[in-house]
Amino acid sequence: MKNKYLTFLFFIVILLYIASCAAVQQPQTASKPEATVNQPAAEPPAQPKQGISADVKELLDKSKAKVRSIHYHYRGPETKKFGDNFYDFYVKGTKIRYMPALEIKTLDRADSYDTIFIDTAAKAAQSYCAAAYCAYKGKKADINYDDAYISTIFDWVSGLTEAAKVGEEVIDDRSTWKIDTNKGILWIDLFYGIPLKAESSGETYRFQQISVNSVEDADVIPS
Repeated sequence: MKNKYLTFLFFIVILLYIASCAAVQQPQTASKPEATVNQPAAEPPAQPKQGISADVKELLDKSKAKVRSIHYHYRGPETKKFGDNFYDFYVKGTKIRYMPALEIKTLDRADSYDTIFIDTAAKAAQSYCAAAYCAYKGKKADINYDDAYISTIFDWVSGLTEAAKVGEEVIDDRSTWKIDTNKGILWIDLFYGIPLKAESSGETYRFQQISVNSVEDADVIPS
């Protein structure tokens, strides 16, 4: 009986030993790869605007330093119906006077006029008959400012945001730089920094027989 008990006890010990040795190993959980976050595609760097190159800016600034008033002959889209005839322009500060070419050379009617006076500060325009041969001199009418206004030499170089030199040419025996701008192509006089010619939207604009700083107040203010 004692032998049977020892055998049974021995058997139990063996089972416990086997059980302890055969402990179930927990399977290692494979680590999941981190989810890949899709990064947005890098945008190409913004292209800088052309702007105005330093040498062109220096040239354009000459008009501010050297030109206080100007008298010139103008040809452009507005003068086409008169053929080769030009408009005579006087500009000083905010005052402009121009004489359009006349289809009829006689100024003998009460409503005849030969001159347009413009005040850019007041946004006002008036027609006058000022020539010596006017039968009825003086003011004729207040006219629509936008209809009467024609861009001046100064307007072409004012407010430019882009300008780059693309060539050099001689215009009316004067050296110019050909400048590509946001307003069109300008031929800029190298001494005064003002355009002698402009091309924009298929139209050509010419500024000729220029006289700088010769305009008096009496030339641009109606009397």
